[in-house]
Amino acid sequence: MVTHYKSASLQKQTKMQAIYLVKNGSATTAFELRETAIPEPKEREVRIKVEAFGLNYADVMARNGLYKDAPPMPAVLGYEVVGIVDAVGKELDTDIIGKRVVAFTRFGGYAQYAITAEQGFTVIDDLEAGKALSIATQYATAYYMAYELNNLTEGDTVLVHAGAGGVGTALIQLCKRKGCTVFATAGSDEKCEYMLGQGANYAINYSKKEYKTEIEKF
Repeated sequence: MVTHYKSASLQKQTKMQAIYLVKNGSATTAFELRETAIPEPKEREVRIKVEAFGLNYADVMARNGLYKDAPPMPAVLGYEVVGIVDAVGKELDTDIIGKRVVAFTRFGGYAQYAITAEQGFTVIDDLEAGKALSIATQYATAYYMAYELNNLTEGDTVLVHAGAGGVGTALIQLCKRKGCTVFATAGSDEKCEYMLGQGANYAINYSKKEYKTEIEKF
């Protein structure tokens, strides 16, 4: 899911608004919109004026108190943003200021400005924000799984659980690009149709059938 953030007018450019997780539970009560200082980039960091940020399953887990890597509350969540680089830390080329980028923030994205490391962003020009945001977490995770962790090859058979989710969608596409046979699971017939549309060879509704038994039929 992608959330677009409309920036308010900041006269002195010293304060910004950010969405803080203040307690666990329902999304309608767990967050507060607060004013806070605009962060300054440290050495080899960049600051981004945020156009849009992503919502991931990790964010939902953090809101529910089930994500051990989440920062202590009150905290600004957000793993990735799209926006314009407006400041850089020491030793970084100022030519990147003004570039539109997608960045992996690993918290801090639910704000008007966010910080990332020099290796945490890439220029995207006019790429649609939603597509760009999916690269930072979902597709980077899937790429690591299919190309680095396992380095799948043509002819491999792959089982993708939760194939209708963000990472699952990316895995189906990347595994098919590698020439793999893909089995994918999901909890509804609609999601199974979606996975087949993404390139899965076989889609299994685990709410109706045992996936292990189904796979053994082929």
